[in-house]
Amino acid sequence: MCLLITQPSAAPALPEHWLSDFFSYNSDGVGVMYSENGCLITEKILPKTAADFAAFYTQHIAGKNCAFHLRMRTHGDTDLDNCHPYTILNQADHGIDMALMHNGILSTGNAADKSKSDTWHFIADYLRPLLAKNPDFAFHPAFATLIGDYIGASNKFVIMDGAGRTATINQTAGVFWGGLWLSNTYAWTAPDSTSKQQPAGKRSKQHKLAARQVHEQPAKKAAPAYYSYSGSKYGGSRYASSYYGNSWSDETMWENYTSPVSPLTAAGSWSDDSSRFDLDDTLLEYLEVIVDNGLHIAGTISLAAAADFAELYGIDAFSEMCEMLLDCDISEEWFINLITNPIAARQNFTWLKPIKQQEAA
Repeated sequence: MCLLITQPSAAPALPEHWLSDFFSYNSDGVGVMYSENGCLITEKILPKTAADFAAFYTQHIAGKNCAFHLRMRTHGDTDLDNCHPYTILNQADHGIDMALMHNGILSTGNAADKSKSDTWHFIADYLRPLLAKNPDFAFHPAFATLIGDYIGASNKFVIMDGAGRTATINQTAGVFWGGLWLSNTYAWTAPDSTSKQQPAGKRSKQHKLAARQVHEQPAKKAAPAYYSYSGSKYGGSRYASSYYGNSWSDETMWENYTSPVSPLTAAGSWSDDSSRFDLDDTLLEYLEVIVDNGLHIAGTISLAAAADFAELYGIDAFSEMCEMLLDCDISEEWFINLITNPIAARQNFTWLKPIKQQEAA
């Protein structure tokens, strides 16, 4: 999944406690990209400790107008080649340097070379052929819409070239905090002060707010007992039913509910039973990410139930549900009910459409 961040040069430096927090969630590689004297500069490291990351941050990130990325491996080896940023275009072959950072999971073409990440495959198969003859298109609003719709809101890209031009794809799915834009709230201990809206008002007021925010301490908080969601992204209305305590406010939501069979062993690893399910690697990795983030109730969902949901609504719809779970927009029990009861999911999220309807549209 990872954490992707864009930083203006005026943003306050992150204290050690936030650097340690970021690293504790994403320790499989760090990279940064920025423009300097018309050149695109990229630096990468495989830090062994939070102190290694802090030293890299101080030397290469702090005070720069840049994008930086902390990796939590899903596809590909843990090495510098699979650290972000990735090259899209280069000066020798295309007359321009352009690179990309990615947060999320992509499911296209990964089986071709399992040593490479999903991002590497997406660039090789789609972005490089698309942009090689027209690199300026990467910074056109139509490109952001086209690619953003294709990859889904659970995926975010930041693209930069040597001139410093920057495009953030699916920016509205991220959050603002500490003078930064961050791609999610699950791959760090996001405080309540994060916002979907960029801070408004005078620049001096924004700087004071950012300074206060970065001096907050990361605080692990228990999930609230009552869950509901009203974001317009998911239809603009609250759930028809919400989970409170151990009962559903609408008993009909339990119709067709089947108790999930856990594919996890007591030790927390995937059992041999999972091998009988013919699943896309991406689906399995989403479930592993859920468990890795401590969501063990949601992690008891069977691979068969997840596959049934993805086959009905598509892998992007499943990834959206996972994103909502990781962002604490829905509870673990609510997640299980939605995935195992596609009818209930459709009733509560009208944006869900069966693949057959998507293809016919």
